Amino acid sequence: MSELRLQIPDKMEPFLRPCRHKIARGGRGSAKSHSIAQLLVAKLYEQPKRWLCTREVQKSLRYSVHSLLADTITRMGLRGFYDVQRETIKGANGSEFIFSGLREHSVESIKSFENCDGAWVEEASAVSASSANVLIPTIRKPNSEIWWSYNPDQDDDYVHKMEPGDDTVIVELNWRDNPWFPEVLEKERLKLKAINDDLYQHVWEGKCRSKAGLLFKRRWFKQYDVLPSNLQFYMAADYAGARDLDSDREPDYNELGIVGLDQSGDWYFIDWWAEQVEDPDEMIRAGARLVKKHKPLVWFEEKGPILRSLDPIITRRLREEHATVYRNALASASSKAERALGFAAVASTGRVHFPNTAWADRVVNQLCAFTGEDGKQDDSVDVCSLMARGLDLMSNARTPPKPEQPAIVPFTRSHFEAGERQEKRERDEKQRYYR
Repeated sequence: MSELRLQIPDKMEPFLRPCRHKIARGGRGSAKSHSIAQLLVAKLYEQPKRWLCTREVQKSLRYSVHSLLADTITRMGLRGFYDVQRETIKGANGSEFIFSGLREHSVESIKSFENCDGAWVEEASAVSASSANVLIPTIRKPNSEIWWSYNPDQDDDYVHKMEPGDDTVIVELNWRDNPWFPEVLEKERLKLKAINDDLYQHVWEGKCRSKAGLLFKRRWFKQYDVLPSNLQFYMAADYAGARDLDSDREPDYNELGIVGLDQSGDWYFIDWWAEQVEDPDEMIRAGARLVKKHKPLVWFEEKGPILRSLDPIITRRLREEHATVYRNALASASSKAERALGFAAVASTGRVHFPNTAWADRVVNQLCAFTGEDGKQDDSVDVCSLMARGLDLMSNARTPPKPEQPAIVPFTRSHFEAGERQEKRERDEKQRYYR
């Protein structure tokens, strides 16, 4: 193997010894996947083996480790040995990498992988117990191995509950264990550490997400039963782009939220609309209904190509529906996590209130699960972030005027009592002055 010039962290050394389950887990930039790719390319170079590369969902090779293995083969100077095909990678000695998702297979269909010498399960934290219980007995050849790699997500994930033993080795490594950790990632690491240490611990130090939230804490959000009567309403929208047909992730939601500010600056979310729709006009009609129902002072949006394409349709629909609102497009800036900091600052003071509804539970759950990582469902977070970024254009509700005191009729008891109170105030003022 040394002739192939492997560059792997010292902590990955246990992967060189035989073991049924080999687990590599940790935060971003630890070289887990790159190390496994090198080890497997070398392993299948030395001996003819058939290796399954899998994950929970893999509707396209674009989301597999195919490209990582192909790049690794090139860096190791083995393009002459390996034939990198569109859907498989074959070695001159009969070795083969095959790629497939787990969820797409039944117990019967996955039997085609019984003759594999091993499997590499990437993003293993997303693998369900049912998928794992189908995969493990399928990889059954003598001395077969299953390699798992993942960034920890939840404490109760199937792979995270696996423990070291005679047939299982667990390697934990993070950015500091990678001798080739690049400067560009170091800048990103330090930036996130300065912004939010909880989120940093998850992304870079390999800690599981806290059930209390990372950037947002569940205890910050209050629940109301009775809505204050005097509120200034505002609206924000997060528009979904066109669906990526090659992606294995859920399409984004179009989301619209309505919030009211009371006279002290507390936030009361009162209405929400969220749907995965193919026709954007359905979302625009929903926006017009919310405008007519709640009469928000401002509709906040985010600048960009999606808004440019939708803007004339939204303008026309609002005019047709006689729904009047001032629309304000805010510039997109920095990362999702940084854009969300403004709303986190408001929420951390305990001034954000939600009703006891299913949509409110969904929004709060998404806020508390927010990590800022790509591929996560965070459209509700984007709506709240837009609200906070528009805070300078939002004003508190006016304090209701005090009811006028009835006029005092001259020479009545009220008239003389008022005079006595005034004289007493004047005497008290003189005493304080001459004391």
